[in-house]
Amino acid sequence: MTSVQRIRPAGDVPSARPRRAAALDRWGRWAARRPAAVLAGWVGLLVLAALCAGSFTSRLSAQTNEVRGAESGTAARMIEQAFPDAPAETDFAVLHSDSLVATDAAFRARVAALVDRYRAAPGVRRVTDPYDEPGTLVAADGHTALVPIGVDGDDRRLRELAEPLQGVAASLSTDAVPVRLTGYSPLAAATVRQADRDLGRAERIGLPAAALVLLIAFGSAVAAAIPLTLGVAAILTSFGLLGLLSYALPFSTIARSSVTMLAIALGIDYSLFIVTRFREEIAGVAPADRAGRAAAVGRALGTAGRAVLFSGGTVVISLAGLFLVRDQSVRTMALAMMVAVLALLALALSLLPAVLGLLGSRVDRLALPWARRSLRHPDPDRSGWARLATLVMRRPVLVAVGAAALLGALAAPALGLRYGVDNGAGTVADTPAGRGYTVVSDSFAPGLVAPISVVVRGERALTDAQLEALAGFTDRTAADGRVAAAVSVTSVLDRRTGRHGAGELATARAVAPATISALVDAAGRTTVVTVWPRYAADAEPTQALVASVRSSASTDLAGAGLRTAVGGGPAQLAEITAENSRATPRVIAAVLGASWLLLLFVFRSVLLPVKAIGMNLLSVGAAFGLVVLVFQHGYGAGLLGVGRTGFIQIMLPLLVFAVSFGLSMDYEVFMLSRMREEWERTGDNAAAVRGGITHTARVISSAAAIMAVVFGAFALTRMVEGKQLGFMLAAAVLIDATVVRLLLVPALMRLMGRWNWWLPGRADARRAG
Repeated sequence: MTSVQRIRPAGDVPSARPRRAAALDRWGRWAARRPAAVLAGWVGLLVLAALCAGSFTSRLSAQTNEVRGAESGTAARMIEQAFPDAPAETDFAVLHSDSLVATDAAFRARVAALVDRYRAAPGVRRVTDPYDEPGTLVAADGHTALVPIGVDGDDRRLRELAEPLQGVAASLSTDAVPVRLTGYSPLAAATVRQADRDLGRAERIGLPAAALVLLIAFGSAVAAAIPLTLGVAAILTSFGLLGLLSYALPFSTIARSSVTMLAIALGIDYSLFIVTRFREEIAGVAPADRAGRAAAVGRALGTAGRAVLFSGGTVVISLAGLFLVRDQSVRTMALAMMVAVLALLALALSLLPAVLGLLGSRVDRLALPWARRSLRHPDPDRSGWARLATLVMRRPVLVAVGAAALLGALAAPALGLRYGVDNGAGTVADTPAGRGYTVVSDSFAPGLVAPISVVVRGERALTDAQLEALAGFTDRTAADGRVAAAVSVTSVLDRRTGRHGAGELATARAVAPATISALVDAAGRTTVVTVWPRYAADAEPTQALVASVRSSASTDLAGAGLRTAVGGGPAQLAEITAENSRATPRVIAAVLGASWLLLLFVFRSVLLPVKAIGMNLLSVGAAFGLVVLVFQHGYGAGLLGVGRTGFIQIMLPLLVFAVSFGLSMDYEVFMLSRMREEWERTGDNAAAVRGGITHTARVISSAAAIMAVVFGAFALTRMVEGKQLGFMLAAAVLIDATVVRLLLVPALMRLMGRWNWWLPGRADARRAG
């Protein structure tokens, strides 16, 4: 056996217990001595949270892609200023018949009834009869017609209106002519309902599975119930706080799923750490010894609780890095998860010690038969984890090289990661909105539901020369093979009079004011060119078309003295893609820098934070490589009930980086904190590493298994982003808890020896004092 030499860097002596640990110790003792008061306080808070939680869940919206300060936002504001009476959104009632065509009397009767009903419906500002524009709103084969419906309201109002407006379509639908409503808000409403079902399914799978793993890990029903209860309380608390915030900020369905995943996983994680340490401290304390129980709670909070506090801080810092992304959806999602982590810390550091002080040694009640002996006489130094730690430190070079090679191989596919956007239509294809979207895509073009809007503004009323430039731009855009149709005021004037000058515009405004007012503002200086892509808004050709339209608009129209701004759904998707590329290096740099500073403060070592960050990057990279193999290349995708997507949802890599980096640091802080304890007690690096692994590996493995179960449950849902998010997080946690924590970390710490705990200069002198 390799001999172990007790070594310590110059000036390094075991330090006094940190003040924060002492403060947590005193707080834990206080909470343990007053469990009734703490429990009563939390019961009141949970009741208030339950009352507020409904506001959060009822105000959820589908994912949006709006980049602050982007051109599409400018286009939207220009339209709102120039056309104050324009509807906020245009949806489509889709009539399709296999046996009838639009010229048949029965088909015409359905259209007429539908137009009348929608014109009388609340929230509807404008309804267009398809027979007024048969070349645009009736399919070439005559079997499909579209009724555009202009709807008013904010995002929440539009989603609320989607259901009654869908009901109108359903009430007029017949076997001969089925009618369905589709559009952004109807699809978003269907997506929200599907997300509700997904969340319920994930909870039905994840919570019982997590309970089973907890029972196996703890060997006691009482101990296993505590983390699960804390996780549920964390969800309720988070939803209550977010319910208050939802009056000022919009939250998406993916934010709710993320909060649920994080609250359950971290709630179990943190309570698992503290309860495990408490069980060590309570051993030998008599059930009637209240002071002993309080002291055991204090010691658990001063050690494991301190690790939990800094772990939570690291997760919050990682999530805060997402505020560098100028996308409101990403920022509100980060905020929602930060609220969940802070709620968890409050629960773990106040409610949990009160519960433990109340239970004492009864925390091991209802033990499993095969676990009773180990609970009575725990001996971690003779466990399999201790043997594994000894084996790893015997061959540290071999283990480190092998583990690093494995992680590198897993991470290699991530170099080919491709971003993309899934609009969710495929997920809700079996809903009325989804079926309507399919009909539109087949009979017209997928891009009809999400057009590109080119806003054009002159200093004064549009002149003949400016209208000529606009006509040229419209014609060239319409001729692009990626465009299904392009309509502007000049194309309408050409169809009506064969000319498109300022005089023809004035005449048309007098003859057909409703038509012209929808295209040109009252001052005659602002107009909109509507471009319908031939492909879906999230398709690559459409994204390339946005860049082409922006380029040609700026070159073709700027020379005529016209200002342009390109907006619409496809433009927003292009902007969020560009924003993601811009923000990624900044987010990564910010998270790594802040994490290094925090870990430097926690461990008082220069190299441990560097090693921790490197290990976390390896585990995150390996998880990215796996998700590329599964979703982008399709290996094993069928097992998750999804086909090969060919891309990773644009917002997920940064989100997963922030969350998984924080979760990886969670295990790092917990493990290294125990190693630090052993180092300060013995001054022996090898003994510190072995002791840290021995006392934390079982807990970390159990926590990782529970997290993987919770995250994996979301990978079995229908929403593509939920599948990818759950899979990536589950993979990151499993890789980190096994290959990284159990093999690579102890091997490297054995090789680094006394330099693990080195801090130069004055900082080390302060620590020595």
